Order: sequence, then structure tokens, then C-alpha cells
Amino acid sequence: MAKVEVKMALDPFKAVRGALRHIKKPPSLGKIIAIDYDEEADVLYVKFKHSKTVDNKPLDNEGLMLASMDERNEVAGLTIMEASRFAAG
Repeated sequence: MAKVEVKMALDPFKAVRGALRHIKKPPSLGKIIAIDYDEEADVLYVKFKHSKTVDNKPLDNEGLMLASMDERNEVAGLTIMEASRFAAG
């Protein structure tokens, strides 16, 4: 059987950790259940739970990170713009 190599355009875990370091009071997050990265737009979408998003809350002063809030006002997901910037280094 031929060896198959799969690569991602960026390390999503490194991007999330890097982005959260730029927030004064990072939110409590659960386990990641889904990841989607739009390489052309350089936007990373991270989902922590299956729930309906009722609001989006900016997490940083630059507007690069948004938390998707569920009906319990808990973080259901993150949207990280310029994600490659946070995955570097």
C-alpha cells in the first residue's frame, strides 16, 4: 500500500494557543470537535460544542478573534482572522 501524507496549511492548535495569548482574560474552552481553515481568507473556525450560536463576542481589541456564544452564554466556538499570524513562531 502506498504511503499517503496529509498536511494542513497551518497548525490549528498552535494558532488557537497563539491567539489566546493575546487576550487578557481568555475564555474557558472545551475540547475541539471541529476545525475548518479557509486558507485563502486566512480564517480559522474552531468548534467546541454542538449548539446554536446566539451571539458573537469580540475577544481582542483588533477584532481578529470572535467567540461564538451559545444560549447559556458559553463559548461554543472561535473565529480567528489572520490565523497564520498566530500560528507562526
